[in-house]
Amino acid sequence: MPTSKAVAVFIDVENIHYSSLNNFSETPNWSKIVESCKRYGRIVSIQAFGDWLNFSKELPEIQRNAIQPVFVPLSQDGKSSLDCYLTVSAMKLFFQNHALDTIILASGDRDYIPLLAELKALGKRIIILAVQDTLSQDLTRIADDVIPYESSSSEAREEMKYSREEDIRFVVETLKSLEQTSFEGRWVNLATLGLEMKRRNPQFSHKHHGYGKLVEMLDDIKDVELSYDNHEKTIAMARIAADSDIAVESPRQYGEIINLHDTFGFIRPDADDENIFFHISKVDDASLNELQPGTRVSYTCYRTHRGNNAENVVLETTSTPEVEKIEEVDIVAEVEVVAEVET
Repeated sequence: MPTSKAVAVFIDVENIHYSSLNNFSETPNWSKIVESCKRYGRIVSIQAFGDWLNFSKELPEIQRNAIQPVFVPLSQDGKSSLDCYLTVSAMKLFFQNHALDTIILASGDRDYIPLLAELKALGKRIIILAVQDTLSQDLTRIADDVIPYESSSSEAREEMKYSREEDIRFVVETLKSLEQTSFEGRWVNLATLGLEMKRRNPQFSHKHHGYGKLVEMLDDIKDVELSYDNHEKTIAMARIAADSDIAVESPRQYGEIINLHDTFGFIRPDADDENIFFHISKVDDASLNELQPGTRVSYTCYRTHRGNNAENVVLETTSTPEVEKIEEVDIVAEVEVVAEVET
């Protein structure tokens, strides 16, 4: 392949980093990426765009390979505008340097199609570097060539032995720790769980045990309970099952709902001053629309690290049996007192 071409390389660090972790259980090999790009010509510029507060561990290796890190901060609501930063930088560089004739984009994200289409219209050569399983097919249609990024240690990984028991223990321990900070009554979003496990152990992968998706592995763990969004099956949550050692079921109790939110509310118990949290998924045979402040309910409790939560919540239309029994005893006692006075 001719080496006289002037090449500019733009790396979407977030895309390449998580693609490599999810598919190969390893962080990207930046030296390998640079060597792959050199095959297409003389590299005039090579930049890596990312939130370096989150990817600080990658910085030393990035800089050792003469890659220029470009800091892209997250917005106040935690959203990334990396694709916008990268697009503006690429257009600016190509308009200022007419000798550049090739762009290598390290990302499989289809959001870059407008950028690549514009550069292709200017006669530039388009090369995509991405992990094959995460590469958008729309990108392949516009690209002149694709560099499939593969694991740098595929043979070594095949020889590694992964303990299913140890990985299950790791999943359960991670889920337990996330439950302590959950605002959903111990329920943890699967995306949050997956990212936290990768942060704690980049080598972990459900694929080591033959599962195509993390949810399939969780479904096989007896200590884990899964819940799906009522309207979108792809949105799933997990928690430690109610019959595990973290949860203790109580006898049925009674109280009334004191306030409601979109997916949860609070119950004021008859026998306790401490309000009890409940999630709508724990209401039996009723929807949130049927509930309102003042509604009488019965429920059981399970104990979490953050306190008691209610489940098996049932709407009550009559007085509780305990109250009725007390009233009956009081009436009998009053009759006996009157009889003694008359005697």
